[in-house]
Amino acid sequence: MSLPKIIPLLAVLLSPAVARPWSDDVMYFLMTDRFLDGDPENNSPPGCDPALYDPHQKDISRYMGGDLRGLEKTIASGYFNDLGVSALWITPVVKNVWRSGYDLGGWKAGYHGYWTQDWLDIDPHLTSRVSLDGKPYADDANGRMEHYRDFVRLAHSKGIKVIQDVVLNHAGPVFYYDADGDGVFDVTKKDEWVQPFKWDGFHANAKWADIAKWNAARTQPDGPRELLGAKIPTRGTLARLDSYGRKGFSDGSLGKSDGEEVMCDFFSLRDFWTAPEGEHFDELVDEFVAIYHFYLTTVGVDGLRIDTVKHVHHEFWDVFTKRLRARLGAAAADKLIFGEVYDGNPATLGRYTWRSDWPQSREPAIDSVLDFDFCFSAREYLRQPGRHFGSPASLEKALVTRTAANPDTGRPFYNPAPGADGLNSRQKMITFIENHDGLNRFRVKGVTERRNRLAQGLVMTLPGIPCLYYGTEFALLDEGGKIGQDDETGRMMFITRRNGPTFAEVKSSASFQEIKALAALREKFPVLRTGNLIPLWVDNDSGTEDDGVFAFARATDDGASFAVVVVNAADEPRVTGVANHVMQLPVFLQKPGLALRPVMSVGSAKPAAAASYPTTGPLRITVQASGLVVYAAIKEP
Repeated sequence: MSLPKIIPLLAVLLSPAVARPWSDDVMYFLMTDRFLDGDPENNSPPGCDPALYDPHQKDISRYMGGDLRGLEKTIASGYFNDLGVSALWITPVVKNVWRSGYDLGGWKAGYHGYWTQDWLDIDPHLTSRVSLDGKPYADDANGRMEHYRDFVRLAHSKGIKVIQDVVLNHAGPVFYYDADGDGVFDVTKKDEWVQPFKWDGFHANAKWADIAKWNAARTQPDGPRELLGAKIPTRGTLARLDSYGRKGFSDGSLGKSDGEEVMCDFFSLRDFWTAPEGEHFDELVDEFVAIYHFYLTTVGVDGLRIDTVKHVHHEFWDVFTKRLRARLGAAAADKLIFGEVYDGNPATLGRYTWRSDWPQSREPAIDSVLDFDFCFSAREYLRQPGRHFGSPASLEKALVTRTAANPDTGRPFYNPAPGADGLNSRQKMITFIENHDGLNRFRVKGVTERRNRLAQGLVMTLPGIPCLYYGTEFALLDEGGKIGQDDETGRMMFITRRNGPTFAEVKSSASFQEIKALAALREKFPVLRTGNLIPLWVDNDSGTEDDGVFAFARATDDGASFAVVVVNAADEPRVTGVANHVMQLPVFLQKPGLALRPVMSVGSAKPAAAASYPTTGPLRITVQASGLVVYAAIKEP
C-alpha cells in the first residue's frame, strides 16, 4: 500500500476531539484482525500457541494478522476520509482468551475479540512495539494501552470517531467445569467446556483455567489499576467466581425468552450473574462503569457498541447506563452507546431504548440499537439470486415501525425521549444490511455486484446512522456463503498479502466511487441525514409495471426541504405507477416552482435526459434495471 508521509505524532497528540452530531456520521464496521496486517511481528505474540495463526490468511477459525498498525496506516493514507467514512466501529481490542475448544462449529481462536480475559489490557495480537514515528512502547499493559490511545488520537486528527465494541454479558472461557473431579482441565472433553443448563442453583465444580499458550486464565483486573496516569478504581469483581452464574449451557439456551437466555453461558463463554437481586449486582455494575469511563475519557473513544444485549438482565442496563452517564457528566452528550439485540422483532429491539421501570421513568436506557428489523427486511427484498427479488412491503413496515406505537404496551417501539445530545433513539438507529453476526455478508454466491451496490445505496439514503461492513466498498464476495444460511464465512481478510485487492484497486471500483458519492450527497443535502421518512410507493399486485419498486421521500417537518429516492430491484426498467394509479407527493410537499431533479444514481440507474418532474403532479418516474436514483427538490429556473 502506498502511503503519504506519516503524520507526526505531536500533531496527533494535539488534535482536538471530534465534535459532530451522530446523525451526521457514516459508520464503518471492521474486524480488526481481518482488515490489514500492518505489523507482522505481532502475529504470534510471545507465549501464544503459534498454531493459532494462519500465515495464508484463509482459515477463518484462526488469527490472520490484522492489527491496529494496519488501521493506523490506512487512516493516515486518507482512505476512510476518501470513502466518506466519519466513524470507525472496531471489534473488541481487549486481551482475550486465544483459543476455545468448544464454540459454534468446533474449536476456534479468539481473533474477533469477544472472549475477554483482561478488560484493562489490549490484546498483543493488535499492538506494536513502536509507534508510527518510531517511539518505543513499554512491553506491558501500559505500553499496549498507549498504542491504543495513539490509534484513537490519529483517527481524531482525521476527523474520524472511534467506537469500541464491548462485552458485559460474558468473559471468555476463563474457567472450566471439572466434570470428572480430578482438578485438571481436560480440554479434549466437551463436558469440561460446557455443562447442561441448570435452572436451580449452579454448577459448583467451576475452576479457573490455567493454560498460558491460550491465555486461558482467571479474569482480570483483580484489583485497582493505574494506566496512562489514570487510577481506575476496579475492585476485582470480574476475577471472582461468584460474579458468574455458572449455570451452564444447553442447545437452544440462547434462543429462549423465559429467562434462560439471560442466565446461561454462551457456549463455552462464561456468563456474568447480572440479576438485580444478585449479591454483587451493584459491585458488578460499578466495575464496568469504572472500566468504560476510562476508555471513554482517558483513551478517548467516542462510543460503545454493546454486544449480546438481550442476554443480560434489563435492569442491569438501566443502572449501568445511568451511572456511566452520571460519571461522564457533560461529556456524556458526545458519547454514543448502542447495542446488538439479535432479533427482528421491533418490540424486542426497542425495549432496550427504554428503562425497565417505564412508565415511572421515560429517560433513555441504551441510546439506540442495530436495526435488525430493517436488515432482515431489506435482505428479503434485495438479497435474492440472479434476477429474483422480494417484496419491499416488509421493508416499508420495518421503517414505518421506527416511529410507530407498540399496540401491546401503548408506547412507541423506540424511545422518542432525547438523550444528552438532543437526539432520540430513532435518530441514532444503526441502519445496516450486513455484518459479522451470523447473518453474514450481503454478497454471497448468486448475489450480483450490482445488487450489492443497490443495497448500499439504500443504506446510505434511509434514516439513521448508515453503517458499512468492511469490504462492501469493493463488493467483496463471500464465495463460501449461501443465501438464507447464517454462517461466519464472510469474516475473510480484506487486504491480503497475496491474491487479494490492493487499496488502489478498491478505490477505483464502482462500489467505492458510489459510496463516496453517496456520502458526499448526504453532506450536501442535510435532509438525507435528518429528514423524516415518507413512503411514496411500494410494489403492489395490481400491475407489473412497478414490480420491484420502492420509493420514499426524506423531508423536513415543514416540507421546506426534501428529496425523493426510487429503488428498482428488477433487472429491467420499472416505473412508479400502474394503470390508473401513479405515485404522487403528499400535499405539504407539492410546491409550485419546485422540481425534482436527479442528483445521484446507483447501480445501472440512468435517469432520462429530461428527468425533471414538477412536485405538484403525478410522478411516473422510470428507473433503469437494478438501480436507485435520488431526486432533490430544487427551484425551477
